[in-house]
Amino acid sequence: MKPIIGVTVDKTRGDGYNYQKINESNLNALTNSGAIPLMLPITGDDAMIDDYLNIVDGLYFSGGNDIDPLIFGEDPIKEIGGIDYSRDEFEIKLLRKAALKNMPILGICRGAQVINAALGGSLYQDIYAQREGTNGHSPKFSSGGYAHHRVKIEKDSRVYDILKTEEINVNSFHHQAVKRLAEGFKITAISEDGIIEAIESVNHSFLVGIQWHPEIMFERYPVFLKIFEALVNECLKKKR
Repeated sequence: MKPIIGVTVDKTRGDGYNYQKINESNLNALTNSGAIPLMLPITGDDAMIDDYLNIVDGLYFSGGNDIDPLIFGEDPIKEIGGIDYSRDEFEIKLLRKAALKNMPILGICRGAQVINAALGGSLYQDIYAQREGTNGHSPKFSSGGYAHHRVKIEKDSRVYDILKTEEINVNSFHHQAVKRLAEGFKITAISEDGIIEAIESVNHSFLVGIQWHPEIMFERYPVFLKIFEALVNECLKKKR
């Protein structure tokens, strides 16, 4: 049976209603990799979160808004963007509970930042304001599925095992990034200007964060589908 992968969602408001939704490219990447994606509604109920974890075989933390700096012990700077406190609270709880179960986890963009912040690391609230020499990581134009800059990949890493290259061109849509690495993690990819582009746990079977958006790139560059296939394969191992 195909593994069920829980997918975190974004919350927006329009027409007087709240909506919880996700870009379908995330779902397409998972279904094309052989998974059944299951969107997980935001909740602060611990019992509900436990129920989610009893249903799914793995987790996919998707992209979205900025993360509340209080989570990593800082007050917000003026460059901070929109924050959804309920989503932050939910995802922090979900991540910590899943990590204790050694559940396969993949985080993309915001998802990578959630992994790091939830497990004791910190973030740049804005890489342009807080870090000298930062290049363009959030273009005003939409690069979509096209590559925007290069990243270098560490050979001794999951990302290298998956992509089989020490350098690759990626897209980019972020102004926050990993700053202080959470304990038990290592940097596995980095941009030319020194921004951390991928991290992984050395203590879990599969706990990987990717700063770029492979879910938008895989149709044009099929190599990026391998990232999602790796998550699916880990879920299948756990099921067996």
